[in-house]
Amino acid sequence: MDEVIIRNKNDIIRYIDANPRTTKRIGILFAIAMTSVFADAYDFSSISIGLSSMTAELQLTPTQVGFATSAMAVGALLSSLLGGVIADRTGRYRLFVICGVLLVIAPLGIAFAQNFAVLLAFRFILGVAVGLDFPVAFSFMAELLSSETKAKWINLWQPVSSLATITGVAIALPFALQHLTEHLWRFTVGFGAVAALVALVLRLFYSEESPMWAARHQRLDKAVAVLEKAYDVKVRIEPDDAPEEPVVTTDAPGVKTLFARRFRPRTWLVSITAFTQSLQYYAVGFYIPLIAGYVFGADLVSTIVATVCAQLCALAAGMIQSALTTRLGIIRLGKIGYGIVLVALVLLGIFGVHNDKSISLLPIVLVAIMMFGHHFGPGPLSKTLAPISYPTEIRGIGSGWAETLVRVGSICGLMAFPIALATFGVSTTMFLVAVFPAIALVALFVIKWDPQRDAVDLPDDAVADQAPAPAV
Repeated sequence: MDEVIIRNKNDIIRYIDANPRTTKRIGILFAIAMTSVFADAYDFSSISIGLSSMTAELQLTPTQVGFATSAMAVGALLSSLLGGVIADRTGRYRLFVICGVLLVIAPLGIAFAQNFAVLLAFRFILGVAVGLDFPVAFSFMAELLSSETKAKWINLWQPVSSLATITGVAIALPFALQHLTEHLWRFTVGFGAVAALVALVLRLFYSEESPMWAARHQRLDKAVAVLEKAYDVKVRIEPDDAPEEPVVTTDAPGVKTLFARRFRPRTWLVSITAFTQSLQYYAVGFYIPLIAGYVFGADLVSTIVATVCAQLCALAAGMIQSALTTRLGIIRLGKIGYGIVLVALVLLGIFGVHNDKSISLLPIVLVAIMMFGHHFGPGPLSKTLAPISYPTEIRGIGSGWAETLVRVGSICGLMAFPIALATFGVSTTMFLVAVFPAIALVALFVIKWDPQRDAVDLPDDAVADQAPAPAV
């Protein structure tokens, strides 16, 4: 077993930033931190594919369908910032466990809902759980990995999301083949609780406090104990002459800190990318089955297969971008991805989607290309940029702020897309959506911030408004 000499709390942070070591326990902790990613994406796809059966069984009005589909996003919107504040103030572990319990209860409540009120309540609870869990999960992942590898590994959340989406849709396929679609949405949504239960058990057995958060907020001996357990190393404490820094007990910084002079450029970039990618994805991605329906008509099996194919392109993009993250950097990947999305949306606007007797696969191909581009750059950027852009003291609130903007974008996309589709038609709607990746591209070229050029967890990057801001 390796031995590490620690003289003060900053040595712990330096060790993690420079340490390429990945233990089995780190891998398990990283995997269970992805639970909320899986739950969010799985719910997205399972509700999307089961929307027709849910509407028919519960006899929902169009207004009720709108409230039911957006309730999760609203819950996540209201809880994301709170999750960041709690994570920064009390640590990562407690919230991890609480959210794990909610991620099991909520899908079961949705699956057994007998009326609109119960459905709405549990979808809101699921949103609250995901909103609370995302900031702590991504902060936790960022604080387990070295500066060199954290962007690459955190970016794996995107293929995990794609895999969850494919799972949610694919589970419906056997039922569709047997024409057993009456209670389809109950089966697809309910399965999400099984995956969440497995993750909860793993959280209870393996989860622990973030070593970086412990270094900032706990005594040196406790922080060292966390470091030893997580990285399977033996630590010898050789205190330096300086007195030990007091345990931080002050209130966690708020959103105002994110817009302080030093952090303002990175916060604007985090905000713009989080909002735009979410709007473009939830406007088009959620309605892939609907777009497929325009092409294939009422054939549910063909719709499911087309949706899975589009998501497989997204999965491939997620894996490729993760492998290229260290070489190209997440900012450059974001530029390439947004460019692909912009071109695909413009081509969709030009060629349109027609539901006449002649079936054309072109719209499905273009949607698949759009999904590839989204998962290659904008998607990973939206959740990875914040946790690797802020120091430990404000990482939770920074990740929570990014997740809040993601939810605002998702609500706008979910609500605006069907209205625009009914009002303007497919072609004009695609042109309107294309405005947002164009805005993001401008921001990525204008705002000169790249978190992979600087280490943000060292003591000189603490929450202080002293150093000059990066150029804009």
